[in-house]
Amino acid sequence: MRDWRKFVRQRMADSGDAISEDVVRELAEHLEDVYTGLCASGMTEAEALLRTRRLVQNWLELQQSITAARQEGMMNERVAKFWLPSLVTLLLGWGILAILIWAGVQPWMTHPAEARGLEVYVPWLIVQPLVGALGAHLARRANATGWRLYVAAAFPAIAAAVVFLILIPWAVLVDRNVGPDFRFVSFAANTISWVILPGLMLCAGVAVERLRLTKCGT
Repeated sequence: MRDWRKFVRQRMADSGDAISEDVVRELAEHLEDVYTGLCASGMTEAEALLRTRRLVQNWLELQQSITAARQEGMMNERVAKFWLPSLVTLLLGWGILAILIWAGVQPWMTHPAEARGLEVYVPWLIVQPLVGALGAHLARRANATGWRLYVAAAFPAIAAAVVFLILIPWAVLVDRNVGPDFRFVSFAANTISWVILPGLMLCAGVAVERLRLTKCGT
């Protein structure tokens, strides 16, 4: 029996590029199938071996094609596991808030007359676990596990945190009419209102998704 793995390794080594064992195995199995098929068709072993060895004309080009295909596959997998679920939760999470504001829903505020209080849209927070559950569900369907489920679920809060990290230094450097104490309390209140509380509720959606799976399993 021909050692097609050794043959593939030698040809790939001649091309000057490294290749993983998974690719070596797949190519070797493909060449083995071609060789076996040619022999079964009545061709002599020597002629079948020659034709199979000549099947790949340019091993360097083949290696480049394999690398490109794998990179594309990894990119598509990353989109399915992370970016698509995260985009859904981002648009849905903040879209619901936009609808509530448009409908005239007023937030609950600890200090209505001051900028240093919490500002919470209670109906919006209540539905955030469902938004997070949807993100976790989409990520799980794409075979995402572990922390990726929580990132997909809590992406609206993560996006808000990124915006805060960008805007806060700008506000501190530009708005010099605001006192330091007031600025700190205001930023802390906004962080709790728009990052921490929504983030916790969105992450609770992962538990909602697990509960749904448990019920479906029973």
